[in-house]
Amino acid sequence: MAYHGPHVYRITGTIGACGINAADDVKTMQIMINGAGYRAATGRQVPVDGRCGPETTAAIQWYQRLLRMSPNGLVQPTDTHFIAAMAQASQVDRSRPRTGGPLVVSQGQVTFDAEGVDYLTAAVPFRQTRMPYFSRVLHFPGSYSGVTLGRGYDMKMRSPGQIFAALREAGIEEYKAALASRAAGLQGRQAAQFVAVYGPLLGEITHAQQIRLFELTYRDIVNYSRGVYQRKTRSVASPLAWHSIDPAIKEVFIDTLFQGNNTAGTLSRLIANGGSRRDVANYLKTDPGQNSDPRRTGIRLRRLQH
Repeated sequence: MAYHGPHVYRITGTIGACGINAADDVKTMQIMINGAGYRAATGRQVPVDGRCGPETTAAIQWYQRLLRMSPNGLVQPTDTHFIAAMAQASQVDRSRPRTGGPLVVSQGQVTFDAEGVDYLTAAVPFRQTRMPYFSRVLHFPGSYSGVTLGRGYDMKMRSPGQIFAALREAGIEEYKAALASRAAGLQGRQAAQFVAVYGPLLGEITHAQQIRLFELTYRDIVNYSRGVYQRKTRSVASPLAWHSIDPAIKEVFIDTLFQGNNTAGTLSRLIANGGSRRDVANYLKTDPGQNSDPRRTGIRLRRLQH
């Protein structure tokens, strides 16, 4: 199917409570409201009739609350964040070009590759049924995770302020950062529901934003991993210094901690005693906690071979 680009929605006057409510503008807003999943989220439907009745005004207020705007029920043509969010959410099922963007990071390529996929190999956004997920939208990897954005930015253990600051530092738009910050602390069914309702409103982040967000996250996990390695190797006589570890081995070690590693002490001591890439590969193949994800294990093993 040919890709014709996203439909651009525009309004020429105010819509909603005390608005001008030109019929064409109201109809445009009603189409966006219904296309953005209003019925699925609330059980209510807005008639597409060009008349701004109480159903349309209530729907506008509902989305204004979601977007942390004043719920006055009035949309101005200059409310670009609101209109952009609604337009984005109403077009998530449109055909998309199978084009790529930058998928190489300055460090941590193993983790970056293991934490998601791009359009070339992903399912339609918000329609995935299993891992690996298309990563440049909000997604929910599983029952032990929280709402996640990009390659592994999990919001379960983060505060709203931390989420907002990190996403803004990554160059993500303010209204998207504000939306995502509402996912702080969510997990399980609550996280899945958040993705279903808010995901289409937030839409996609760019490849560059995804890389920046990952690099901010990875910087923290590197520091954490260094501390784990140093604590777990205190009993080792003359352990290999952190800065002297083979880069491939270090990258794999960090990835095991990123995912969660109950035998981090075993791997730390193996590395500290001068274990080779082959030794680490054998550990990955034989440790039950490390070979439960064949795709991720394959990425790690390929890194150890190069």
